[in-house]
Amino acid sequence: MLCRAHLGDIRDQYQSFKDINATVVAITFSSPVEALKLSQELKLPFPLVSDSQKEVYKIFELGAARLKDFLSPKVLWKFMGRIITGWLPSMGYSKDDLFQLGGDFVVDTKGDVVYAFKSSSPAERPTIPFLLEQLQKAQL
Repeated sequence: MLCRAHLGDIRDQYQSFKDINATVVAITFSSPVEALKLSQELKLPFPLVSDSQKEVYKIFELGAARLKDFLSPKVLWKFMGRIITGWLPSMGYSKDDLFQLGGDFVVDTKGDVVYAFKSSSPAERPTIPFLLEQLQKAQL
């Protein structure tokens, strides 16, 4: 749900990632067919890779939200803020796990994770400027 909005934010600022020679790869737990549909729907200029068995999610120890997390004022406020700016939530595809939390990771050219952000709620994601800053630090 909000991960789609986050992907849209990255898409909208993709040139900034390219300007610092960063490679963006997004991973979804949707099936390959659904990942392709989502990539086309969102017009993503970067790869969206399917991890339908959630192997990468397990490796990076990404957790799951609880039902009460969706009802917290912070999450509801984030949803409302997104809706006001024109984003409409989507229920996703039939087998999507609405409770699976995501994350953002910066991996340097050696393959080392130099920044890890593991969401602890459905509304929690780093800003694009913050991610760009982490990418620039990784390049030093």
